[in-house]
Amino acid sequence: MRRVGLCGTDYHIYAVKHPFLKYPRLIGHELAAEVAEVPTGSRLTVGQVVTVNPYLPCGTCRACRRGKPNCCAAIRVLGVHVDGGLCEWLPCPRRRWSNFSRSGRTPSGGRRSAPRC
Repeated sequence: MRRVGLCGTDYHIYAVKHPFLKYPRLIGHELAAEVAEVPTGSRLTVGQVVTVNPYLPCGTCRACRRGKPNCCAAIRVLGVHVDGGLCEWLPCPRRRWSNFSRSGRTPSGGRRSAPRC
């Protein structure tokens, strides 16, 4: 993991006041990661920085079948229903990644400087 943002949801989880999860849980649903492995034929490369969509729809319910995964009846969220971005390694389906930078530069033009995990 490269970066994890903390929001109100994470503070509620930390305070053991979140009604929708089972403890213990590693939080972090706002995150950027560095690709550690890629399958053969992938357009991603090892070391590439990506953002991760934390929502994991089931793909089979009525909403998912109609192209509305945000309305999934069985949605899981990284850092809420399953361990999230504070994991050292986070397996994540390719369809949940978004390209952050092919050049190795941040959106502001600076070089990435965070240590590799």
